[in-house]
Amino acid sequence: MDADAATLVWLAPAAPDADEARALSSFGRARGLRLVQPRDEALLAPNGLPLDPAIGEDVERLLDRAHDALAAHDGEAVDRLLRAAASTLGAHPEAPQAAWLMAEVERARSTRLRRLAPVDEAAAASAWTRAEALDGGRLPGVGEQGSASPPAATLTLPAGLATGATTVLLDGSRVTGASVATRAGPHALVVEQGGAVVWASWIEAPAGTSAAQVTAPLAAACSRADVARASLTGETIDATDVACPSWIAATAGAAGPAGVRVAVCEGHHCGALLPWRAPLPWTYDLPPERPASRSPAWAAWGLVGAGAVITTGIVILATGVLKPAPTGTQFVAGGVRSR
Repeated sequence: MDADAATLVWLAPAAPDADEARALSSFGRARGLRLVQPRDEALLAPNGLPLDPAIGEDVERLLDRAHDALAAHDGEAVDRLLRAAASTLGAHPEAPQAAWLMAEVERARSTRLRRLAPVDEAAAASAWTRAEALDGGRLPGVGEQGSASPPAATLTLPAGLATGATTVLLDGSRVTGASVATRAGPHALVVEQGGAVVWASWIEAPAGTSAAQVTAPLAAACSRADVARASLTGETIDATDVACPSWIAATAGAAGPAGVRVAVCEGHHCGALLPWRAPLPWTYDLPPERPASRSPAWAAWGLVGAGAVITTGIVILATGVLKPAPTGTQFVAGGVRSR
């Protein structure tokens, strides 16, 4: 970015009108800044995580074999197959069906803990509860036994994460706001940029409200995704995590013509919002034409040079150029001459 360029971030629901735009332009000129729009740049992720469609098929085959082993009362085989399925899914939370398949792994484990030795009712109930957190729950099938639903949970996302071309998915469902209501337990959290997965992880949501820890690739400095992290509450600008080194925060001003409130910001620190108004545009009406019978045209500027005209007149008079010609008789050598 040019040394004299500063990214303009408009923190108001409606775009600036013509008067507000003129005020912002005058602010930039007064500060010697060229105000520019945030850049349309993607997250700093050179390549998306590859999605292997074979992962889902592999896990489904492991689940089918685990159910067969369960019917055959082979507890060791069930445990081995379910560990393999959980390990595969644990390494690939980005798979579109990861949460649903992990829920089925937990339900198969719950059934195994209730039907085959060593029986563990508490662990079986916990596994079923975790399954419901992952897929929202379903009715128990033949040979299955349900448990209590998990408590409610709310996950808040980092400010400005789900903006522009960035998409956040929780258990395969798109998150549209700054927080998402779910259930306490495990979840697959995925961040996509431009249709490609750039970050994915299994997370554990506690009951109540908690912040999701997302270490997705950072947005490019001064990009729309970067400055979208800024927000305005009253007179306070929250610029947490904004990386743009030089930017201008602006919003609508108090009632009046061409008024805005502007703050100078560097990274995540912003100064106070101060009012700024554009100067009123210059207006000039030409004087009406003077009638021909009045002063000649040179009179309009003659006064400006009056001193020069008077001085010149003194010089001319001193040289005698304007002295009247003599008309009397003069006596000269050789006769009389009349002028």
